[in-house]
Amino acid sequence: MAEYPYWRRNLWVLWLAQFVSVCGFSLSIPFAPYFLRELAPYATDAQIRFYAALSAFISQLGFAVFSPIWGWLADRYGRKKMALRAAFCGTLVLALMGLAQNALQFILLRALQGILTGTIAASMTLIACTTPQEKQGYALGIYSSSLFSGDMTGLFLGGVMAVNFGFRNSFHISAFLVFGTALLILFGAREDFHREAPTPTEKSTDGLWRTALLPALPALFIYSFSCLAYCLDESQVALYVEQLNGGAAQPGRELLTSLTLGAGSLGAMSAGLILSHFIDRNPSRIALLSASFAGLAMLTMALLPRWLPATPRVPVLGHTVTWGALCLIPLRLLTVFFAGGVDTICNTWISKVTLPAHRGIMFGISRTFRAVGTCSGHMTAGAVAPTLGITTLYYIGPFYFFLLAAMVFFLGKGICRRIEEVNRLTNQP
Repeated sequence: MAEYPYWRRNLWVLWLAQFVSVCGFSLSIPFAPYFLRELAPYATDAQIRFYAALSAFISQLGFAVFSPIWGWLADRYGRKKMALRAAFCGTLVLALMGLAQNALQFILLRALQGILTGTIAASMTLIACTTPQEKQGYALGIYSSSLFSGDMTGLFLGGVMAVNFGFRNSFHISAFLVFGTALLILFGAREDFHREAPTPTEKSTDGLWRTALLPALPALFIYSFSCLAYCLDESQVALYVEQLNGGAAQPGRELLTSLTLGAGSLGAMSAGLILSHFIDRNPSRIALLSASFAGLAMLTMALLPRWLPATPRVPVLGHTVTWGALCLIPLRLLTVFFAGGVDTICNTWISKVTLPAHRGIMFGISRTFRAVGTCSGHMTAGAVAPTLGITTLYYIGPFYFFLLAAMVFFLGKGICRRIEEVNRLTNQP
């Protein structure tokens, strides 16, 4: 590890920076539909839903298109520079969102967010390129816990901030926090960047395809499909909680939804912290087991509430709830815990199957695959839930996870062989 004297320092600096960054974005971005209602007071509810969906879609589209470009620039000019670019641009965009005067301005700024930011991919690339090969699973697993713990903290504080300071000021507070992450990276993270001269084969687009993208495709396909399964019910959890709790007229749905979503974030954070200690030893087996158990946990979310009685209702923090809705809290935690394990392993695989000179662009491309998987999950939910019911998603989801386990089983050995090849080329143990 003499070649990587500051990898632990970078890991913890970037962990803290990403925690604060994700917390900052989660303070304001999830409440964007409410802010849009302030910006367009005469719009109908249908128009607000359209604006909210459009702003989310256009942001993801920006990430999907521009992440590989930023990754390519990271490989050419340095990964720390790209992490700083993402943090400073995030600060500017969030500050401008707080100054938006109408819905169109806000939607355009969401597009700029997707185009100019991307702190997760930038920081992940810097960690992967400054960490020894045999510790990358551990480092990326620990790093992933910052994303979900930051998100959970931001969602909790965001509701408090919005009530006390208003949505507009919440964006300014978000900008201040993200600016703090830029300073953390600027003064805390280290990188001795030396661009590796490309071989004649790598200089051409065809060469880059054969030397970098083609070997990583199995890991990228698994990653994209993992995101599809993982995000399938994300937009419908609140409605499923409401349905199991007795409908919209029953009080307590907001509390139950917060507890259920918070349990999911806790599960994902725990996956990063716990599984990071084992990922480098046998990632294929852990991914196979994680996908299988995620499928079983999600299937239980469909079956168990149907077997539990609707009455008597259970008192929880001043409200009465059904057993069926209450059981979603631990089941959501287990589902996201195991799904989060697959997510972390995929990021580790993508890093390890890629030569160091190409990790920037590969993590950028991985963001594109992630966006495709996430959008596919949301589109599937949008088509299935209104026609076949929300519960149907909790039968389709397990099928996806079991199919994901089969993909890991058949493609995992090839990924491991590619990792061994990269180790030989880079003289890693």
